[in-house]
Amino acid sequence: MLSGFLVLLLTVFISGGVLGVFVTLLAGIHAEERRMSLTGSPQSRTTASTRRLLGVTVRTRSRHGTTTHDETTTPHSLTR
Repeated sequence: MLSGFLVLLLTVFISGGVLGVFVTLLAGIHAEERRMSLTGSPQSRTTASTRRLLGVTVRTRSRHGTTTHDETTTPHSLTR
């Protein structure tokens, strides 16, 4: 009886964590789409986390015309 209750409790806990991550991803995607801001740096921690989890990077043009990856995925205003 007790082991069944513990399994149920663990299942609810893990499901809540997965649901929380999913909702955070949805909020980040919605914010990026609303601002049409995938070409710049992320504006909040939610969008930065969403980009990191989904593997989205920003490509910038160098002075020589070649395309490079922008390695910074944290918002500049939140890292100070």
